[in-house]
Amino acid sequence: MLEIAPHFADLSAFGRDRALGAAQLESIAKRLGVVPAAAGDRVFALSAAVWARFKRSLLEMLKQFHATNPDVPGIGLEKLRMQLEPRLPIKPFMSVLQGFVQAKEIGLDGAWVRLAGHEVRLTPADEKLWTRVEPLIGGAERFRPPRVRDIAGMINVREMDVRRLLKLLVRMGKVDEVALDHFFRRVTVSEMVDIIVDLGAALPEGFSAAQFRDRVDNGRKVAIQILEFFDRHGVTLRRGDLRRVDKHRRDLFRNPAAAEHVSGRESSPVGRPDFKSGRGREPVLGGFDSLSLPPTQVKTAS
Repeated sequence: MLEIAPHFADLSAFGRDRALGAAQLESIAKRLGVVPAAAGDRVFALSAAVWARFKRSLLEMLKQFHATNPDVPGIGLEKLRMQLEPRLPIKPFMSVLQGFVQAKEIGLDGAWVRLAGHEVRLTPADEKLWTRVEPLIGGAERFRPPRVRDIAGMINVREMDVRRLLKLLVRMGKVDEVALDHFFRRVTVSEMVDIIVDLGAALPEGFSAAQFRDRVDNGRKVAIQILEFFDRHGVTLRRGDLRRVDKHRRDLFRNPAAAEHVSGRESSPVGRPDFKSGRGREPVLGGFDSLSLPPTQVKTAS
């Protein structure tokens, strides 16, 4: 199964469909030296050879991307996932990436994936300008920051210079252009995602723009522009006047640590030094041990 497309298998389903106990499934996995990726209560497996090709391709793709785009913080998560083979489902893919992060081979900055050593830096002049701009779009006014023209007027700087700086900061993942010439700090966008997740939990049938506006305390026009930004990125799904949160996209603008904290789950064991493979029991990124197996269901007498 691992040698043919799609070149990965759901170990949890494999064991369930064949009535295999945890010990049997572990024995098979050890014998084959499979490399697993834990995703919630499911475990996906790849062969060692496919895993090696996947890792080489991922690192080489990031290296080439940085060489061609030195002023961009990294590749978008979904774009990277769609270009790699095998094309893993999003949850095991994120589990694999977290393993690389723990091994200090890559970095995750919100929706960006980069090599660990890659960093986009501002020039000293841009750093100085940013120290003047940042307070204007943060603090108490973070949910209703001034637009580029207003910022330029407040600090007596050319509008084109403010716009250029903020566009660069978008590529660095520090700010987001929610609407034309309307930039929000990434931490503010992340905070707003938490708000819509909270609204979605309280109102499972959907929440309105007015309900979101009341939570962020800004005008209706700005609130709608923010929600349309989330619509474009798939974080929210609009049906008529109501919106729901897409649970598969809600972490797009959260940093990985925050997303993990909100989920309430322990971080994936993939990449831990004590996470062993079956072949030779050597530590490898994404090795296999019995803790990776789905829990054994125990039937009790009625």
